[in-house]
Amino acid sequence: MYNKQFSYYLDRVSKYAGYIAAILVVILSLLVVYDAAMRYLFSAGSIALQEVEWHLFDVVFLLGLSYALKHDKHVRVDIFFERYSPDTRCI
Repeated sequence: MYNKQFSYYLDRVSKYAGYIAAILVVILSLLVVYDAAMRYLFSAGSIALQEVEWHLFDVVFLLGLSYALKHDKHVRVDIFFERYSPDTRCI
């Protein structure tokens, strides 16, 4: 009973984490474009804005990771993965 309920809530948290990560990717993309335009067109880059971009990237990565693992959409290194036996792949 408790395991099913915990799994249900964990799935919901993972789902909403994926949605939040998707929204943050859009915001991050807009910030990067703005920062690059300011730097190259007006020679007015901002170190603080670059720091915000890095921190947003970290949050996107961590939130998106749970969503990707839940939906089996994470990146694999297939060069090594294909050479393993099925038993080793389960690990």
